[in-house]
Amino acid sequence: MNLVSSPQARRCFAFAAIAYLAVSAWLLGSVALRPHRLLPYNSGINAAAAQIGHFDQSMVVSVITRNADTLLTEPWNLFGDGQCYPFPRSFTLGEHMFGEGLLMLVPWAITGDPILSYNALLVLTLWLPGLTMYAFSYHFTRSAPAAFVAGLLFVLAPPRIIDGGHPYLHADYWLPLALLFLHRLFVRGGFGNALAVGLFLGLEALETIYVLLACAMVVGVYGSYLVLRHPARLRQVIVPLAVAAVLSVACAWVVLSPYLETRDAWALLAGRATTLFPPDSYNPGKVYFPGVLALGLAVVAMVDRLRRPRLVDGEDPRWAMLLAGIVIVAASLLYFPIPFSSIIVPGPFLVLSKLVPGLDALRGLFAVAIGLWVPLAFLAGYGALVLVERLPHRVAIGVAALLSFAAIGERFLDGPTRWSFGSRLDLASWEARPRADDIALVRRVSEGPVVHVPMAAPEHDFTRLAMSQHLLLQSFAPQPVSSCYNSFDTPLDSQMYQLADALPDAKAGEALAAIGFDSVLSHTEAWWPPHRQRFHARFHLDPRNRRVVERIDESLGLEAFRLHGQAPVREDFGVLSSPADESPAEAAAGADAVEIVFANPGPDTYLHPKPWTPSDVVVQWYRDGEPLGPPQEMRAMLPIALGPGGTMRIEVPTRVPEALGSHRVTIARREEPDRVLASRDVQVRAPDPKAEQKGKPGGKLKRAS
Repeated sequence: MNLVSSPQARRCFAFAAIAYLAVSAWLLGSVALRPHRLLPYNSGINAAAAQIGHFDQSMVVSVITRNADTLLTEPWNLFGDGQCYPFPRSFTLGEHMFGEGLLMLVPWAITGDPILSYNALLVLTLWLPGLTMYAFSYHFTRSAPAAFVAGLLFVLAPPRIIDGGHPYLHADYWLPLALLFLHRLFVRGGFGNALAVGLFLGLEALETIYVLLACAMVVGVYGSYLVLRHPARLRQVIVPLAVAAVLSVACAWVVLSPYLETRDAWALLAGRATTLFPPDSYNPGKVYFPGVLALGLAVVAMVDRLRRPRLVDGEDPRWAMLLAGIVIVAASLLYFPIPFSSIIVPGPFLVLSKLVPGLDALRGLFAVAIGLWVPLAFLAGYGALVLVERLPHRVAIGVAALLSFAAIGERFLDGPTRWSFGSRLDLASWEARPRADDIALVRRVSEGPVVHVPMAAPEHDFTRLAMSQHLLLQSFAPQPVSSCYNSFDTPLDSQMYQLADALPDAKAGEALAAIGFDSVLSHTEAWWPPHRQRFHARFHLDPRNRRVVERIDESLGLEAFRLHGQAPVREDFGVLSSPADESPAEAAAGADAVEIVFANPGPDTYLHPKPWTPSDVVVQWYRDGEPLGPPQEMRAMLPIALGPGGTMRIEVPTRVPEALGSHRVTIARREEPDRVLASRDVQVRAPDPKAEQKGKPGGKLKRAS
């Protein structure tokens, strides 16, 4: 990479690496005194936004810790169980964060502490951008001072330095190396360069889809430039180029295809309104404003390019980088107003999100804007080169130092920062570490999947946010966990809530043990007092409750229970039936679901046969014993587990008849339409015209194909 071409170049790179590391550590100074207890957050946000940020960050710490621990102990299970257990591949409900797990691997292996390891990860996510941009810039500018400025500006991208809660959203630090080796592939050929391109683009695929889309746009523009610039080389490099493309696409497919499988199997990951930027989002006073210094240096670079090209290996990629930046900006915008008219053109992603499967699951497509900082910092390096190239070496270093201090000042001096980015970019810290005795208890008792109670009801949004604290606590002993804090809810949420809410009843304990749960952790201070009293009173109702849900340990804030499933487990839909004394349900005419109660009257524990996914079912409505129309073929998640004598309420998708009055509804699997699994009397009433339509947790299940 021309970084080791001379001892002086190696010394310059080593100095840059040390300087970037010092800056990265300084940026996280708010947690420096207690990195095992504190986590950073943007001090410029209000208290409510900060609290939501703490919830988000707690979940992020737990997911990345789970990934690091899995990579360390059983990497073949990286796509396995995590939060939201027993939902399969729950990472597809949000961000996978595999790349961050890889970066946290060494800190986690050394410390075994999720908060300390996460803070070390944040240092790495600030340090790596400097190193990779330095390499890319140095190759083309052949100037250590210019490359240092480019690398520092890449480190100091405002979205990167203020967001310690979502490091995957600015994980574009492998892209400069992917571009550098793509350049080398075209000018030098070789399968080594092709493998490097595949490696670094593959690493980007381990990040969020937002960064991957940004990388694809930059690589697409620069790759097109390379084809146009080196047409005679295309025949020679076509095979290694194909190897690089196959490796990159294969890695992206391996990571992203489970999302499409979840979307198809569960009818999730769709129907969300995406957020894009209004056109003024890159103006001064906005956090995505490029900054006066970076923008000024980029302008100097392009003015210099108008004067003459600076060819390195036959290339001066400044026009390509400028075009890549324009493409990124355009892709992140919601619309484009046509000057001197009232015409508004929708942004490209707004259009594509309605056409491309999967894009309608992405809530924050504006996040592709982080990709702007790759071409911007690269061009700024050229601008710095113009300023220092004719100066004596020591003077050039001094000018680079002044530019570096100016970049830091623009971000952290109150006046310049507020003018450029709208608010201060400082990081504050919050006390994230759970109590020591709670951590010790979790580490003592966690031997398998864990149920945390009280579990939030699916319709209670704020209490669901609090489940992120369950995830953070469990990250000290990573195990699959029932608590679920994610971008999408699941059709299993209601079932898991019903089972957890019935604890310590033996029927619920048998069902949870059959699912695979090993233990229960009760957060004693989180219970509403009457519910806590009810929880403990159930132990005395039946001695069997204490045998199935055995109390084994406690700390100041937790009680721990071990689950002992004693009944035989039977994986057979034929176990299911309806309760004999179930009261009629009520449903509005024309509604799209009805509640059916499933029961397990036998002595065995019922467990849903694998796979644990929705089934194609047949729903039939009756009136006065006569069928109302043909059977409706739908998809529904049948009960996942029921202990002996247990019941489960499930919203079954169906079209409720328009005729008012008394009806009966039955449900059967499509494979066995004559074998009714459950039925219920339903009183159909007129719909309330004032009632608002509210979506069910997990979204609507689709009709069977």
